[in-house]
Amino acid sequence: MPRERDRKTGGAALGAQLRTFGANMRATRQTAGLTQQALSQAAQLDRAAISFIERAQRAPDLGTLLRIARALHTTPGELLRDIGMSGPSLRGPRDGSLSHEPAGRFGANLRWARRRARVSQETLALEANVDRAAISVYEHGRREPNLRTIMKLADALDVPAATLLVGVK
Repeated sequence: MPRERDRKTGGAALGAQLRTFGANMRATRQTAGLTQQALSQAAQLDRAAISFIERAQRAPDLGTLLRIARALHTTPGELLRDIGMSGPSLRGPRDGSLSHEPAGRFGANLRWARRRARVSQETLALEANVDRAAISVYEHGRREPNLRTIMKLADALDVPAATLLVGVK
């Protein structure tokens, strides 16, 4: 079962997803008429970081992903198009009282997706090869994951990666 092996190791499938993200970011940057240097200034990041992300040599953390999306005048979900399972992004939780902080909103989306899949934190941790305590911390909005972790969690929950970032700004 290659899919199971990729899930557990973060192997080829995760690498392909990171390359797709980098290509999406590059295409969006070029459409906006920005150089890597201009994007790095707008996002307040080192130009080398932009290059590493576009070449899938680095997975940005959630804060960096949000800075890039803002600088490109797009959404994190748009940068994650064509990543993970196919089909439309799910709406996510509909509670208007959810946190507007990125970590809090991501945590609410993760908790919603995990409950929707009817799996425990322990089961999700095993499926995604992510520490169970980290899942709890994410769900409580106390820490922001990196893109690699977001992709692993989305894959294990069989949702598009963009679903875990619905409403994250």
